[in-house]
Amino acid sequence: MTFDDGPYEYSWELAKSLNELGIRSTFFINGKNWVDVENDAVSTSDGEKGYMEVIKHIYDMGHEIASHTYEHKVLSDLSEEEIEYQMNKQSDIIFEAIGKRPALMRPPTGAYDENTLAVLKDLGYSVVNWDVDTNDWREHDFDEEKSAYKEMKDDSNQSLGHIALEHEVYEQTVSELVPWVIDYIHSMGYKFVTVSDCIGVDAYQ
Repeated sequence: MTFDDGPYEYSWELAKSLNELGIRSTFFINGKNWVDVENDAVSTSDGEKGYMEVIKHIYDMGHEIASHTYEHKVLSDLSEEEIEYQMNKQSDIIFEAIGKRPALMRPPTGAYDENTLAVLKDLGYSVVNWDVDTNDWREHDFDEEKSAYKEMKDDSNQSLGHIALEHEVYEQTVSELVPWVIDYIHSMGYKFVTVSDCIGVDAYQ
């Protein structure tokens, strides 16, 4: 499981609950998308927390912190200088929160072109998209979301692993889809790993 677009109000509890189950995930986070992580705060079971603290908490729970750019802009629509700003600003935020700079990134909407890839490579990033798309951001159709996982059993390359896309900013994803995914994946004999473990690359620069 990977999560995009956070952190958000559900991130604190999600990171904690996954940790309690021995599951490590990769969170592709933004700096200013659903919230402004440098200025906003959220109420959690452990009290009021700034979103920079939420990022640190996710990391402390054993999960990977990766970049989803600063403002969730489609990188293939941007100039080289604008791409560099989106990546470097977000790298600075993550470094301030956890003391490490990410080496993994996911382009917003999954969109990129050759120019985007060249800039990202120069900045030291591995680009990570997904092969299991729950479409949990569309209509929150639980049956549709589950079908994305059920199609994995027909994949002849299942031994290579899968990277699934979820969004932690939706209550239905966190409260309904994630618990089902955990039970289903365990029943299929898979194990949960971080993206860096799945594809064999470094998580941080």
